[in-house]
Amino acid sequence: MKRRSLMLLATLVFSAAPVVAGQSPVAASGTCMEDGTNCKVGDVGPGGGVVYYDAGSMQWWGRFLEAKKTSTPAEGIWGPPALLSSGVNSVELKQLGMGWSNSFFMKIDPTSVVRRLTGTAFSDGFYLPSKDELDALYNYWKISGDKNLTYSAAPMWSSTEASATFAWYQLFQDGTQFTDANGIIKGLKQNKAFLKSPEHTGSGFKPTPFEVIGVRAFPQQASTAFKSDLVVATTSNDKCSNGGAATVCNIGDIGPGGGIVFYDAGKEEYWGRYLEIAPKSCEGERYAWRPAGNAKTIYNDAQGQTAAELRLLAKGIGMGKVNTRIITLALGAGKYAAKYAEDLVCGKRDDWFLPSKDELDTAYNRLAQNRVGAKDTPIGGFNKGYYWTSTDYNDKTAWSQYFMDGQQFDRVQTMDGNKTPPTPFRVRAIRAFGTNTVTLTCAQGGTCKIGDTGPGGGIVFYVAQDLLLVNGKSWRYLEAAPQDSGYATLCETGTCLKVKFQDLEPWEIGKGAKNTRDLLGASGVGSIKRLVKNGINDRTDWFLPSADEINVLYRQKNLVGGFAADKYWSSSTSERLGYVIDFNDGDNFGKYKIELYRVRLIRAFG
Repeated sequence: MKRRSLMLLATLVFSAAPVVAGQSPVAASGTCMEDGTNCKVGDVGPGGGVVYYDAGSMQWWGRFLEAKKTSTPAEGIWGPPALLSSGVNSVELKQLGMGWSNSFFMKIDPTSVVRRLTGTAFSDGFYLPSKDELDALYNYWKISGDKNLTYSAAPMWSSTEASATFAWYQLFQDGTQFTDANGIIKGLKQNKAFLKSPEHTGSGFKPTPFEVIGVRAFPQQASTAFKSDLVVATTSNDKCSNGGAATVCNIGDIGPGGGIVFYDAGKEEYWGRYLEIAPKSCEGERYAWRPAGNAKTIYNDAQGQTAAELRLLAKGIGMGKVNTRIITLALGAGKYAAKYAEDLVCGKRDDWFLPSKDELDTAYNRLAQNRVGAKDTPIGGFNKGYYWTSTDYNDKTAWSQYFMDGQQFDRVQTMDGNKTPPTPFRVRAIRAFGTNTVTLTCAQGGTCKIGDTGPGGGIVFYVAQDLLLVNGKSWRYLEAAPQDSGYATLCETGTCLKVKFQDLEPWEIGKGAKNTRDLLGASGVGSIKRLVKNGINDRTDWFLPSADEINVLYRQKNLVGGFAADKYWSSSTSERLGYVIDFNDGDNFGKYKIELYRVRLIRAFG
């Protein structure tokens, strides 16, 4: 049976008993429900896992992904050869939403890991995630620091088959995703029967037994319609290539810079809406990521985030331009990948940059297919070799992508090629652009500056650098409620939430929301719970600011307005004391949590 027929069968089974709004059982207020009500990243999901991904709106596969809290030893092989890939481009099997159908077909074979672990990792509707679903989980786990997740530092199987004999897996030691095919490990003909990950030259990771993590999507759609963005031919579209106020692009269109549009965010983001990749004529060849002898550091700890966290954030869509500027500011003049991209003038445009890890992967998935043997691809003319991304790995190596099959590896930054083919490392720049037909105000979800009125009706008092991410979801702005919520206690008794004095993390910018959730979930929480739960202006995502957040708020008190010359609570606490700031003179104190002080809530957005 052809794969398309099997996908249709899976669609019919999957949609046989849809969950619709109102169908979920009644749950306590604030509980994340099967229809998506009250759900956000970081919540306990309806299946008892942790919600780690929110698409922002309903997709063909649902909206949210939740994962089991622990990983499970695979205790056997991935599965038999040619289980999924017959009759379908393997790129489709990678995508968000494909884990369920991949697992559906794996479960048919009794030797597969999905069938073998049906009663454990894959019970209660959980399945083996696709390559992209697994990567989203890894990113959430590492960036959020969610302590509810206890995954092993081990290779994790995905449900994505790369070929008849190879499947994708991800090292949860550092996030690298492999198949090890196409000569990456010389002479290797398969990996599906491996019980341990193979050893990679230059890596300090020893062969380790494979494990798996169950995930699930919700709410289920009444009918599913898989949408592929694979480009089989470029298209001419004046509304796209002309740019300007009437810009409307489709994936595969020739963009304003003469490149190929490969990504549409669906709405205007702070960086734009569309991404196009430069034509082959503007490709750079034999470039290192950094000049030899230049040992300048790219990332340092900043604004409450470690350099390691900033490197993880630098992987994402929309980060390429930011990364490129950070790299060139740090490294200065010279011949290297980011400098080439930033200085490039192509198609009469001079705003090109080096793509991030995820941006280049998206371009590969949508454009660099249908390669005939080792020839350049018919769409975009991509070589089979390695292309640099703008994502730093550890200040010594950086992420690159092997365009023969899409595997991404960290390579030594001073290298400009391999000793054996494919030899030269390459640079294919991209650019971002948007539409000017509608300019959204800050209150409507557009770009904000300090002092603007935010979507919650409050005043924006903080604008984050582009690399800030909290609880697995990025934001740029903090707004303060338009007025005080009243007086409150943090605890009913001497202590509720126990935090050690030496743990300074809850003081930082970006920690207020988590602090507040922890506080509200503690036994014996005080009247602060009622004030937060009441919400403001029909929004329920307000929270008590952390110590650093309330200090910034104090500095902007005249701009925000409405503050009394009195003491205000923060959400940063020790075992018995909470951090308080006096808005009369800026003095700060540790006060017992049972005491009554003012509350001004804030929220994050953007």
